[in-house]
Amino acid sequence: MTNLTATIDAYAALKAEIGRLELRKKELEAALADLKAGAYESDDYRLTISDVVGERPDAQLAAEIKTVLMDAEAAYRATLSRQYVSAHTVPTLVRRHLVGLPTGKNLAA
Repeated sequence: MTNLTATIDAYAALKAEIGRLELRKKELEAALADLKAGAYESDDYRLTISDVVGERPDAQLAAEIKTVLMDAEAAYRATLSRQYVSAHTVPTLVRRHLVGLPTGKNLAA
């Protein structure tokens, strides 16, 4: 169990560190927000800031598109036999790694 315990502890510590690093990254990006697009250099690194313009539907259109696609999928699936769907369905596995306190430990205590 010792190796598993060490692995669990290392994984949890890494997840916590990633969270802190993501927060720090957002803070640094906020500090750089007023810079214009371009290249900037320090003694050790070069930072290139680019502004990329794109388009996406607003919330109303996105909801309408989602509804249409879901309806179209449901209508199409209704035309398929159970045997066809079964023959063309593959199992998938999604693995999640959730980190929390060990059983019996409570932050409030």
